[in-house]
Amino acid sequence: MRKERSLVWVVTALLVVMSLVLTACGGQPTAAATEPPAQEPTEAPAEPTDAATEAPTGEATEAPTGEATEAPTAEPVVITGENYSPDIPEPAEPVTVTWATWYNTDTPFWKATIEAFHKVHPNITIEIQSVPNEEMFDKFLAQIAAGNPPDTAIVSDWMTGAFAQNDGLLALDDYIAKSNIIDINDYVPAYLEPSRAGEVQYGLPFAAETTMLFYRTDRFEEVGLDPNHPPETWEEFQQYAEQLTDTANSKYGFAVFAPESAFYFYPWLWQAGGDQLNPDDPNDVIWDSPEGQRAADFYANLAQYSPPDLLNATSWDGRVPFANGDVGMYMAGTWFAGTLLTEFPDATGKWAAAPLPSDERCATTIAADHLVAFKATKNPDAAYKWIEWLSAPENMIGYNLGNPNEPGTLLPPKQSLLDDSSLYENRPYLQASKDSMGCAYVPTADQPNYFMAEEILNEYLGQAFYGEITGAEAVQQAAQEAEAALKEQ
Repeated sequence: MRKERSLVWVVTALLVVMSLVLTACGGQPTAAATEPPAQEPTEAPAEPTDAATEAPTGEATEAPTGEATEAPTAEPVVITGENYSPDIPEPAEPVTVTWATWYNTDTPFWKATIEAFHKVHPNITIEIQSVPNEEMFDKFLAQIAAGNPPDTAIVSDWMTGAFAQNDGLLALDDYIAKSNIIDINDYVPAYLEPSRAGEVQYGLPFAAETTMLFYRTDRFEEVGLDPNHPPETWEEFQQYAEQLTDTANSKYGFAVFAPESAFYFYPWLWQAGGDQLNPDDPNDVIWDSPEGQRAADFYANLAQYSPPDLLNATSWDGRVPFANGDVGMYMAGTWFAGTLLTEFPDATGKWAAAPLPSDERCATTIAADHLVAFKATKNPDAAYKWIEWLSAPENMIGYNLGNPNEPGTLLPPKQSLLDDSSLYENRPYLQASKDSMGCAYVPTADQPNYFMAEEILNEYLGQAFYGEITGAEAVQQAAQEAEAALKEQ
């Protein structure tokens, strides 16, 4: 699972560009609230490994809650399984199914998963193709155009719609209808929606997260804040940020990043009751509404509580000052819990995570990884059986939650699994991530060129961080320029 990613509207935002780059075989993508229970600090899982999470490299996928208390005590996942779709014929002769992934498959979990699959399906051999996530989009577009993509892959959610629109993916509806284990209605709707194009199911969500608020419990205690009471409103959030900021000692309350200012603005915009585009007129930019202006002023004002040297950095860079205790609060997806537990074990017991604070409503971004099969596969039945196998509960839980030696900090996107309270024992950050799913917001406006508008918004919000204009002026000027750009297309 990568760091936070673009939402459904960003999928559609890329479609026109995709159509163009398909020909060229190239292209680059641009980059009612409930109160959750208070969380207690936790300890890192035993012997953490890099399998916990992938280091993000861009914007974003793809929301933990709680701190870190004690190591999960569950035994490593035992992979068994069966033929979950006996009505889909097995290959009469041995075949090889290629699976492209950026996941580290050189782990006990993945080795056991693949071995168990081979035992149940002896005529299907899974061959791993390792592809860095940042290269996957361009590579697959080119392979789709050339007619030689892998049989299956795990992809970031925003890619699914793009590949489907380029006629690159295998439609799964008929296969799902014959499966004894896939119930589309069991998937969390917010994660299911990006895996569809129109009325057709092209992907199966596999790993999920929401954007959360991480905070340093030790810093809270130092300044007299209750570590069991994270900020729940904008007013509390600003108060906490101010109280945590001590510039004389290089201590700050929050971190903002100009290069990613638009992405991290959206939750504040939605919480205020605003949106990016008018669903009835996708050329009508509405982030400059009164709600949007208020959100932008609040957001830009947070720069005064942020380390100045982070203003031109990225959220990935910001993980270090948070882990060191120099930044008291930080917005990130659930992946960040894994990063803290594995990369910064000395910070264990000193941080927690909670849902983002709310205003007029609660709102957060979401991200997921999807299992897909490519239309050009010569073995579609076998390819489907592999992604179906991974979608079985034991495999979905095994990857997302991990085990003591392979900790995971993501969540399975199936409601039946999320409702199992045992999943959250000693993993309070996952409980909060689950609690945040009710606040997941997916804009519905269909604007293929939205990425152009977002680039403009990003530029102006960055200026607001540097004090060149106010937040309200930023969204007003950006809306005017963005509308003009969209209408020119």
